[in-house]
Amino acid sequence: MPEVEGVVSGAGAVEIGSTSPPVLRYELFAELLNSQGVARLVDAAGVVARCCESQVQVVPTAQELEWLLSVAAQEPIDVLAKGNDTSTRGMYRLLEAMWKRLGVRNQVQGVALAVQMGWIAPPPFDGSRR
Repeated sequence: MPEVEGVVSGAGAVEIGSTSPPVLRYELFAELLNSQGVARLVDAAGVVARCCESQVQVVPTAQELEWLLSVAAQEPIDVLAKGNDTSTRGMYRLLEAMWKRLGVRNQVQGVALAVQMGWIAPPPFDGSRR
């Protein structure tokens, strides 16, 4: 599987490679048919989507922006849920839907994307927490 990390954001097909890839050997295909392989494919698809900068750019709603700020500040989910008049489980579902809509897999990737896109400032580093 070709690496796409070094591809410049906004790169088109020519920069990435417009030639047809060689036939995928069975052994390589078999490696993709497990949970780790699927996770690699999902990650690669996300990188490609960000590199291509599709016409429809997903941005968080005002509500989602508040949630991103709370998650980045490591506010407990139960406190966030209470502030949004929902259960803790309901808040997890809302956050999961937001991660999916933003094209990330979890809160770490969500906060990283929000910082990268300039939606929020980087959270302060507190080296004492672990």
